[in-house]
Order: sequence, then C-alpha cells, then structure tokens
Amino acid sequence: MSCARPIGEVLIAAADIDPAAAQLLAEASRNRMLGATVFIRYLASLDGLAVGITEQRAAELCWALTDGHLYRLLVAQRSWSTADFNRWLSDSLAAALLPT
Repeated sequence: MSCARPIGEVLIAAADIDPAAAQLLAEASRNRMLGATVFIRYLASLDGLAVGITEQRAAELCWALTDGHLYRLLVAQRSWSTADFNRWLSDSLAAALLPT
C-alpha cells in the first residue's frame, strides 16, 4: 500500500482552510454534475429513465453515487475489490435510474 494519499482526499482536507482548494473542489463537483446531467439527458432521450424519476433527480443520484468518496469508503476502508464495487455501483445505478 502506498504512503501517498489520493489527491482527492488531500483536496477535500485542504478545502476546509484554503479558499483556492475549496474553489477547485467546487469546480470539480460542478463538472461531475454537468457530466451526470449530460449522461441522464441522453438516457432520457432514449426513454431510458424509470417512470416517475425526473431528469434532475436522476442526474443528482448519478452525481452522488459516482463520487469518489464511496469508492474510498468501500474499497480502501472496507476492503471491497474494485470488481465488487463496480458491480454494486452498476446495480445501484440501474435500480435507481432504469425502467423495470
């Protein structure tokens, strides 16, 4: 295991005391939300969203579930394999977003 901490964790810690780090973290979050929104709009254009879920709610769920913090919690701290995490994430996104 490497002694170097992932840059995301360092940025999160720095954001509490450094305005530039906080701004960078906020920009990264906005960019992830933009990516989630574009993906969900595409999915919606294919009638690929579950009945009753709005594009905004679907994008927010996609944004939240794909945050790197969940990966760190489950893989780094709880010893999940990357394959197990990817399977769980895929299943969770499918259950939350796709028609049944």
